[in-house]
Amino acid sequence: MQRALVTGGCGFLGSWVVKTLRERGVAVRVLALPSERTDNLQGVDAELVRGDILTPADCTAAVAGCDTVFHLAALYKAWMPDPSPMYRVNLSGTFNVLEAARRAGVARLVYTASVVALGRPAPGEVADERTPYEAFDLDFPYSRSKWLSRELAEDFARWGLDVRVVCPGIVLGPGDIGPTPSGKLILKALSGAPPVYCDGAGTYVDVRDAALVHVLAAERGRAGERYVATAHDLDNQAFLEAIGRAGGQPRRLRKVPFFVARAAAIAMDVAARRSGKEPELARDFLEYAAKPMRFSNAKSLRELGATYRPFDQTLRDAIAWFRERGMLARA
Repeated sequence: MQRALVTGGCGFLGSWVVKTLRERGVAVRVLALPSERTDNLQGVDAELVRGDILTPADCTAAVAGCDTVFHLAALYKAWMPDPSPMYRVNLSGTFNVLEAARRAGVARLVYTASVVALGRPAPGEVADERTPYEAFDLDFPYSRSKWLSRELAEDFARWGLDVRVVCPGIVLGPGDIGPTPSGKLILKALSGAPPVYCDGAGTYVDVRDAALVHVLAAERGRAGERYVATAHDLDNQAFLEAIGRAGGQPRRLRKVPFFVARAAAIAMDVAARRSGKEPELARDFLEYAAKPMRFSNAKSLRELGATYRPFDQTLRDAIAWFRERGMLARA
């Protein structure tokens, strides 16, 4: 791997992929939207080109001369009154990048899916790369769009393009400039949100570890294979307690019945559709996380040599980064 394109390279996870590649001496080109902020790449020696993955010509120009493509550009939002743009970016945009890579004869492409593009395990079991998607009963556009785009990427693999798929868990850590819906979980927990939780769980990974899995997938992975990049399965209570410890703001938490949380989320969704403002509690995420989310990272450890840092370190680094930028009050 000598020259790589990273779509979404100015973003949270994408910028760490860029940094990891540069540490290995790989020349990097970043495709960024015309008005996209580049704060996360300050001081990083990478070529920046402006364009849009929804424009095929921009994708063709971006992949030219690259032997490897990391496709991370996607629309990740907890709530959208109209999810059509999410489907266009995550599906049509993915097709444009894959097709440009195929036509250019790119040696390999690493596609960023998500654990929400896989299936959740049955109670008491652990999911992995082979667990089939099953969230058909939920109207969860982000999950549905990532499942469909993963299927699309794997169709290209079946047609002969060397595609490796990485499925990160909920990504946390320093550099969440957006912030993403994942980062907002930390910000809300430390900014006066009610000290309550309900049944539910998530699977979490440090952004730096997830970035390394992407690079290792390109270096050591196999064509057509999926690799889960996650490390910490926590229920909602344990997650909020960990944030409190890391942020120096431990609180006594109170459990509320799930039906109460669901009713609150529904009411917030109705109000949000009237006001156009994102609700404090996204119903889609709440409903999806109500089912256990336990995932094995054994394949990434065994085949790629991935490493994962302690969860408390991830939270401390994320919180310090938010505080340094005035996004979160100091304890």
